[in-house]
Amino acid sequence: MHLSRILLLTAGLFVAAAAPTRPPSGTPVLLRAQPGTPQDQAARQLVADDLAAAASRGDRPLLLIGTAVLGGDRPAMFVQLQSPRECGSAGCTTSVYAFVGGGWRRVLDGTSGRLAIAATKTRGWSDLLANDERDVWTGAAYRSTRPAPAVDLRPRRPRQH
Repeated sequence: MHLSRILLLTAGLFVAAAAPTRPPSGTPVLLRAQPGTPQDQAARQLVADDLAAAASRGDRPLLLIGTAVLGGDRPAMFVQLQSPRECGSAGCTTSVYAFVGGGWRRVLDGTSGRLAIAATKTRGWSDLLANDERDVWTGAAYRSTRPAPAVDLRPRRPRQH
């Protein structure tokens, strides 16, 4: 079997394994390999450090890309690297870049699971959905609306018996 076919089959397994039990509502972000396209060239530049780190470990991840318009007429690119070393039990990590000020800028880093674009907007940009989280536009980047769990960092004394 041709190597690219094996990689695509493997990528399909990663996507299936990362699927949440309840898909997010909204328009799904479709990620696919787009070799040789301008999107592929731009995405490879955006994740050049990650690709170099993977290559140094002997890994050649599959690069998947999705595109959408999130705010006004500004295009956005969803970029995901897939390989056994790049993906974990929560799935593969996707970064979101927006074309702002004449160049691509990362506006959401490291979300996993299936992504969808919500019908709702915050500050003129579409909200993003991943699993049970909603990410909203702050004016500079996306942030999760799900609060972090409270953690008690006070030192503990062992119990005396």
